[in-house]
Amino acid sequence: MNLGALAVPAFRYYFLGAVFAVNAIWFQRIAVAWIAWEISGSAAFVGFVASLSLAPMLVSGPVFGVLVDRADILRASYLTNGAMPLCIAALAALHAADMATPFLLSAIALAIGVIASGHHPVRMSLAPRLVPRARVASVVALSALNFNVARLVAPALAGWVIDRAGVVAALWVAAALYLPILSVLHRLTPRAIGKGAGPRPRFAAAFAEGVAHVWRTPLVRTAVIVTSVFAVAGRGVLEILPVIADGAFGRGAPGLGLISAAAGAGALTAALAKSLGRGEAGGRIPPAVILAAAAGLALVIVLGHTGSWPLALATVAALGFCGTYVGVSLQAAIQAGLSDELRGRVMSLWVMLGFGTVALGALALGAVAEAAGLAVSLTGGGALGLLALVVAVVSADRRLFARR
Repeated sequence: MNLGALAVPAFRYYFLGAVFAVNAIWFQRIAVAWIAWEISGSAAFVGFVASLSLAPMLVSGPVFGVLVDRADILRASYLTNGAMPLCIAALAALHAADMATPFLLSAIALAIGVIASGHHPVRMSLAPRLVPRARVASVVALSALNFNVARLVAPALAGWVIDRAGVVAALWVAAALYLPILSVLHRLTPRAIGKGAGPRPRFAAAFAEGVAHVWRTPLVRTAVIVTSVFAVAGRGVLEILPVIADGAFGRGAPGLGLISAAAGAGALTAALAKSLGRGEAGGRIPPAVILAAAAGLALVIVLGHTGSWPLALATVAALGFCGTYVGVSLQAAIQAGLSDELRGRVMSLWVMLGFGTVALGALALGAVAEAAGLAVSLTGGGALGLLALVVAVVSADRRLFARR
C-alpha cells in the first residue's frame, strides 16, 4: 500500500481541504471551456482559451518556483488559493451581466493561468513538507488519486449544473469549493527549509541552480522530456474536448461533462493503481511508463478517426489512464530524491515543461482542427508525438530503463 502519508495529521487536514479545491479546478475548467465554445463556436478559440490558462507556466512558473523556495509557504498557499475564486467570481458576474466577451474571457483565463503557475510549485512544495521524507512518494500518489477522483466526478457534475442551472451557477460552485482549503491552512506546520551557511544566492543564481539540477541529473532530465512530449499531443487533446463532444458529436454540455468524466475514469484507475501499489525502485524509469506514453499517443490517432460516440468515450478513458500513469510515475521519480531546498525550483520547471506545453498542444491542435479538420489535427499530433518519444528514449541513458 502507498497510503502512508495519511498517518500524518497535518497531511490529513491538507488532503481534506484539497479534495474540495481540486473539484473546484475541474468545475472551473469545464465552465470556462464551455463559455469559450458557447460564445465563439470555434475550435481554435477553445484551444486558445485553454492555452491561456496554461501558457503562463512557461514564463512565470519558474519565477514562482524560485520564490517558493524563499517564501513563507503557508502565506503563498493562502494567496494562490484565495486569488483563484476571485477570478472565477469575476467571470461569473460578467457572464451573468452578458458581458463575457471573447476579450474579457481571454483576460480572465490568462489571470487564472498566472495564478495556477504559482499554485503548482506551492502545492508541490507544501504537501511533501508535511510528511517525513520517506513518505513523499505516498503524497504524490494520494494527490494524484484526489485529482483524478475529482476529474471523474466534477466534470459530469459541472456539465449537469450547466445544463440545468446555467454556466454562471457552475462558476459560483467552483468559487465556493475553494473555501475549505483556506480554512485548514492555519492548522499546518510544514517542515522548515534549511538555509545553510552563507548568504542566500541572488534570484538569477538560484534559478540557474534549479535548471542545472534538472539538466545534470539524467533521471530528472529524461522524466521532464518524456512528460513534455506526452503533454503536447496527449494531454493537449483533453483541453479541446468541447470540440470533440459538441463539434464532432453534437452532444452539448452534458456530452462535454460525460467525455471529461470518461477521461477522469481512466485517470482515476491509474491513480488507484499507483496509490495501492507497492511503489517502484528509485533511480529508474519503469519501461511500463514509456509503453503507456506510446499507447496514449497512439490513442490520439484513434480518436481522430472514430465516428462512434461510445468508442470516443472509451478512447478518451484509455488516454486518461495513460496520461495519469505516466505523470504520476515520473513525478514520483523526481520528487523521491529531491531536497526541500530545491523542490520549488525543480518542480516548477517540471510543471513548466509538463503542463505549460499542454497550452502549446491545445493551441496547435485547436488551430489545425479549425483549418483542416479534427482527424488531420489528431492524427498529425499523435504521429509527431510518437516520433518525439522515440527520439527521447533512444537519446537517453539506457540504464534508466533497466529492470531492478
